[in-house]
Amino acid sequence: MAETAITTVLAKVAELVAWEAAVLLEVGDDVRLLRDKLEWLHTFIRDADRRRRRRDDEFVAVWVRQTRDVAFEAEDALDDFLHRAARRHRQATPLAAMLLPSCAAAAGAWPPRCAGQVALRHGLSGRIRQIRKRLDEISANRAAYNIEHTPSPAWVTHPSSAAATALAAWDDLEEYTVGFDKYSNMLKEQLIDDAVTGRAIVSIVGESSIGKTTLGRKVYQSPEVRNHFEIRTWTVLPPKCRPADVLRDIYRQASSQLRRSPSQQSADDGCGADAAVAACRSSGKDVGNLLFRNLTGRRYIVVVDGSIAASDWNSLRASLPDEGNGSRVVLITDMAGLEVVTYAAGPTMNSPIKLERLSPENTYEVFRRRVFGRGGDCPRQHRSRYYQKIFQITRGLPLSIVVLAGVLRSKEPPAEWDEVMSQLATAREPSLSSSKNGNSGRIMSLAFDDLPHHLKSCFLYFAAMRESATVDAQRLVRLWVAEGFVRPRRGSTMEEVGQGYLKELISRCMVQLVDKDEFGVVQTVVVHDRLHAFAQDEAQEASFIESHDSTDVLAPATVRRLAVQNSSERYVHLSNALPKLRSVVCDLVDGRNGGGGGGKCIQCTDLGFLHASKFLRVIDIRGLELKKLPNEIGSMIHIRYLGLQCGQLEKLPPSVSNLVNLQSLILKGRNAGHVLDVTAAFWRITTLRHVVAPFALPKVLGDLHSLQTLHGVQHLCWDTRGGGGNPLGTSTNLRSLELSGLLAKHAAALTAALESLDLLVHLMLDGESLPSTVFTIPSLRRLQSLKLRGSMDSPEGPGGDDDDDNESADDGVVRYIRPNLTRLSMWSTMVGQKFVDMLGELPSLAELTLMVAAFDGERLEFRDGGFRSLQKLKLGLPELEEWTVRAGAMASLARLTLFGCLKMRMLPEALAGIPELEEVVLYRMPIMVERIKKHGGEDHHKVKHVPVIQTIW
Repeated sequence: MAETAITTVLAKVAELVAWEAAVLLEVGDDVRLLRDKLEWLHTFIRDADRRRRRRDDEFVAVWVRQTRDVAFEAEDALDDFLHRAARRHRQATPLAAMLLPSCAAAAGAWPPRCAGQVALRHGLSGRIRQIRKRLDEISANRAAYNIEHTPSPAWVTHPSSAAATALAAWDDLEEYTVGFDKYSNMLKEQLIDDAVTGRAIVSIVGESSIGKTTLGRKVYQSPEVRNHFEIRTWTVLPPKCRPADVLRDIYRQASSQLRRSPSQQSADDGCGADAAVAACRSSGKDVGNLLFRNLTGRRYIVVVDGSIAASDWNSLRASLPDEGNGSRVVLITDMAGLEVVTYAAGPTMNSPIKLERLSPENTYEVFRRRVFGRGGDCPRQHRSRYYQKIFQITRGLPLSIVVLAGVLRSKEPPAEWDEVMSQLATAREPSLSSSKNGNSGRIMSLAFDDLPHHLKSCFLYFAAMRESATVDAQRLVRLWVAEGFVRPRRGSTMEEVGQGYLKELISRCMVQLVDKDEFGVVQTVVVHDRLHAFAQDEAQEASFIESHDSTDVLAPATVRRLAVQNSSERYVHLSNALPKLRSVVCDLVDGRNGGGGGGKCIQCTDLGFLHASKFLRVIDIRGLELKKLPNEIGSMIHIRYLGLQCGQLEKLPPSVSNLVNLQSLILKGRNAGHVLDVTAAFWRITTLRHVVAPFALPKVLGDLHSLQTLHGVQHLCWDTRGGGGNPLGTSTNLRSLELSGLLAKHAAALTAALESLDLLVHLMLDGESLPSTVFTIPSLRRLQSLKLRGSMDSPEGPGGDDDDDNESADDGVVRYIRPNLTRLSMWSTMVGQKFVDMLGELPSLAELTLMVAAFDGERLEFRDGGFRSLQKLKLGLPELEEWTVRAGAMASLARLTLFGCLKMRMLPEALAGIPELEEVVLYRMPIMVERIKKHGGEDHHKVKHVPVIQTIW
């Protein structure tokens, strides 16, 4: 796509033009003329790209390709100039003046007439003149071959800033199962039919994008199904997956439900499962046998979403016990997989649930909800004609409906709506094939054309991600920033702007929201398979991203971004030189297994292929067996993002401190507790924004005003004598901080650090002694998430045990000092009842986790009116005998989870008076399970109104 190529070069030219005059002496005019030429071409290329996608003019396709290639050549020339200039400058000046091009001091330090610099500028000037000459020739060819420019419609170039009618919120776009009620009832009936006691196979079939997964998810998460099955797993089959990986994923999910004891809980509530998978792999035990043993004696439902080969089904079936207890296996597949489903099920096969397209009425209902929300609608005078047009265009295919709705959400009816629909209605007339496909390809193409320039690159970047996999939004936005896709905006961080981009893609229905937090920050997203395939095709056609999933990656030498996904082999060969490479995104481990814990890593020769890639900006590699980085990494000074989730990473080369443009360093592996050495110079890279790595912090960081994330670090070198100053004094923009290895002697330095972090929203502290003042330091008013692992220095709360008159110990003070604290998790804190009373005053606390030794006592009380905002509560206190909840406490509770509270005598009576309670989960609490039984259970009346009750032991 030439448009994104030109956009990238224009951004780089603007960066260079803004550089000091001393650097651009005798070159500045050439650079500015190149910029002017590219800006003119940019106005033409958008229409040409759209026509190229329609494949209605071969001349246009050639012109677009040639223009894109010249834009790439311009980018190479500028990057080569910057690389050579920085290398020369690094040899002549100290690190503090090396920051190119962001540091003006670097330019001022150059001798403007030195022979080496004159030669550099002369070389760049000559290359730019050649590029401008080629652009002139391409422009002349456009006129010679009568390639006309058709201005984009007004609704594309000037999208409405605000619709005249109320629209659905960006996050109110969940998959509506309109018209699926009959299928939903059929599926529930087959799943929970007590008359069928054997392990039965239930299948959902239908064409691609018709809503099979949406239907399955809705029923899978329904209260009836959650109550009926003790174990529930959902596995999405990636392309070319191995049977062992499928079994491993099911085993991981089952283990997370069966083996979660309080001691295994981690901050993300999943390390116990990953540890079980890792132990299984390292011991050489057959995962199929382990899965069979875990599921024996339990009623389970296993969902397999995707096409499965008959041989793979045989492996799966042998690992799933059939004990006549009503267990179910659900297969979700397209029409091509129906024969396999029939073969797989045999005599235990229920009638397949075959989804059909939506009726005109349901088509319009899905469209209406997507555009206007549940209560809104199109203006009455236009409703009847759009009712018919939308069905004629989409033919009732759900994906086509929602993508079209995403386009029209930002358009004004009737004029702009009519323009959009006229393009689609006349695109393919009554042929049978178009009627069947519902114009889905053209609808996706039109939706992509409608994206603003900056969002096109962001969407195409999903081509580098694994198909059908959920994508971590934080990682994705950081990659966008490193790639240069995100434009600065006054008053917002680049990450906040990137979140806005992602929300706009969600609003346009190009990306599907999976999860967000209480403050509206997107956590995870996913792209539909058809849209992902479209992104990969477009990215490949435009030389934006080269994607591979084979074991021998033979990428062309001209590749600029390389994406490698491989989940079927244990070896990947990456050897050939890639001199044009800007980004490499390798996902060689099945992300569902967690790369840091039990994830499967793939062997690779080395990272030798990177040595010739001097223009690299992004390295994001997950799943290689890698113990150290090559020292040559330090010569790749353009790197903005370095992410390695690789087995037993043991060592970093000192040259990593030369990465003077580095923004994100993300290092994760299975070597828990191992601290990597890094030179002090690393902490003086002023561009650092996110550091997630097992490093030891120095006594004082450098000038890191851009640093927002600091995770996994230990402060072994902090001054413990008191009065040593603030070790994070120059990092006042930190938003997220996680520290481990804390001791009592670190308290003064830690307090001084926290007092300067006014913008902090997430804090995790782990160590032998934690300061209770973390709840009262006034500067942390924005704190939203707090995780504590270790004994509190004042178990009865800030102010000490015996100073009841101390104002800082007043229970009410915390409501003013922590007004935004939403999530709190505590392990081994050994706090007392007074401390819990203080927590009950937190006005926004929605999630509370108290695990092993978090509370010191046998009797726990939630006093009158406490925890008013609490929605999720997890208790894993083995020594707890009595839990009392007073009137009005935790009145908004929706989910209660109890882990191994074996000594608890009874459930609180107050649970019966909490109407919002939707789910109660009991792990390893057999006595309590008996007490809540419907017939004769002493505590049944307390939970009989709860829709979902899960008991696992």
